[in-house]
Amino acid sequence: MAAALTGLAALWPGPADAAIEVEIAGIRGRLEKNVRSYLDLERFADREDLSDAAVRRLYQQAGPQAREALRPFGYYDATVRKSMEKVAGTWQVRLKIDPGIPLRWTGLDIEVSGEGSDNPRLKKAVAERNFEVGDVVRHQEYDRLRNAMARAARSSGYLEAEFTTRRLEVNPSAREARAILRLETGPRYRFGEVAVNQNVLRDAFANRLIFVEEGQPYDSRDLLDTQYALSDVGYYSSVVVEQGEADPETRTVPVTVRASKVPKQRIRLGVGYATDSRLRFLFGSDWRRINDRGHTATAEIRASQPQTEIALRYQIPVGDLLTERFAFRGGLVDEELGDLESRRVTLGADYLRSLGDWQRTLFGDFLQETTRNPGEDRFTEFLFVPGIGMERLKADDPITPVRGWRLRGELRGSHSALGAQSDFLRFHGLAHWVMPVGEDWDIFLRTEVGISGVEGFGNLPASQRFYAGGDQSVRGYGYQDLSPRDGDGNRIGGRHMVFGSIEFSRRITRLFSGAIFLDAGNAFNAWGDPVEVSAGLGVHVHTPVGRVRLEVARSITESRSPRLHISVRPGI
Repeated sequence: MAAALTGLAALWPGPADAAIEVEIAGIRGRLEKNVRSYLDLERFADREDLSDAAVRRLYQQAGPQAREALRPFGYYDATVRKSMEKVAGTWQVRLKIDPGIPLRWTGLDIEVSGEGSDNPRLKKAVAERNFEVGDVVRHQEYDRLRNAMARAARSSGYLEAEFTTRRLEVNPSAREARAILRLETGPRYRFGEVAVNQNVLRDAFANRLIFVEEGQPYDSRDLLDTQYALSDVGYYSSVVVEQGEADPETRTVPVTVRASKVPKQRIRLGVGYATDSRLRFLFGSDWRRINDRGHTATAEIRASQPQTEIALRYQIPVGDLLTERFAFRGGLVDEELGDLESRRVTLGADYLRSLGDWQRTLFGDFLQETTRNPGEDRFTEFLFVPGIGMERLKADDPITPVRGWRLRGELRGSHSALGAQSDFLRFHGLAHWVMPVGEDWDIFLRTEVGISGVEGFGNLPASQRFYAGGDQSVRGYGYQDLSPRDGDGNRIGGRHMVFGSIEFSRRITRLFSGAIFLDAGNAFNAWGDPVEVSAGLGVHVHTPVGRVRLEVARSITESRSPRLHISVRPGI
């Protein structure tokens, strides 16, 4: 008690005012940071009302505190030399630290016994530890292994698991350490009664989204999978999956699932601007709960300067409600493509299925399209176009990613037996990639390729041709400005297309980034035709809907005036 009162008295403000500066030599990085976090001198460094006696008391504690701070890194024999002087009202403390030779692991006694001794998750937790015999001792790695073993046991249903031995033995004089972790798992619990409260889907359909069943071995991943599945399917506004109190007599854990339905209909309105589309509008309606079998539907009207579209879509889940579905769709489109006019009616069906990390789409379209060249007669085709698409996306954020990639490819075509005036086969693929470079820089790489094989190109509908140029393509050129031209100079689209872009972006503030980029590409009829190249600068604004991009680009290969581009690009 007397010592504690003496310590408090020493820290009590006295007649002398003082600030503290601490200089540490001999160690750097994590070691220095941890020492500073242990030092009371650092905690009181900004106090200017400490008495000289209080500062001296803090100074006396600096050596033991520094040595204690180095032990978690394996340094148990550190030497601390210190000095202190008062200069112009500021106490200047200097610590010169020799951490010494670190301890190394000389023994690892890690054992799992009981029913869960062969559990794969527990074996993985032990196998993935970050230290072996001979490595420098790090207390954090020992703690991480201990916690990982405990988590793996509980998440796998061994709710009575406990360490019979949990010890870190250290011999500083021999510079040796031994980790002893012996875990007894006990029996594995099972799921008890599973109560599901939802009134959206039939039980037979809802049960496809619930991955817990009474009597099934307990696994916390099944609870999370159920939570994610019900939240992602789109029928519910809120989902709660919670486990009740474990019953040690029956060794069961009851589960309750509560899901509230979303409003049946949602209206979407949108207005925007981009240099490609000019002013654009969107009106959409989503019917998210048509019946208790999970059917949904959408209707959209989109209008901009180059395109007006009315689209309807009706979706029917099959098998796994999250990964497999049929969709029937129809649409009316009036669109300018280069200098061509395309008016088309589409009736089609899709079969979408997730194959691991890939999304596969099989589709077939009945297409009636009228294509009109300026000053020429229009022609109309009615044909059936089947195809397949594959896509994969991996990103750390769906809207504004800083690390990730995207791959997409689509193959479609038709034959004279399916109504086409000329047989054609068309492939369109893209690859996008983004990653950080250093702390403030990001690099964006994009490439796109279009290839078609067709006889009688003049009979190919405008929507099946390729164009390049614009906000999302070769900047410095207008929307679909890069294209083969006819004898009158009209842009009529090409058989093939290539595009590539490299862009460096630097974060300026939380909301703003600056960018520099180089684009290259063209649409053409013969491989070997030249590509156009442009370069530019931009300012990007980070918003909840993606990056709003204000960019100025100029062609390098042609003599053109700089061009302003305004666009929004969410995702990769």
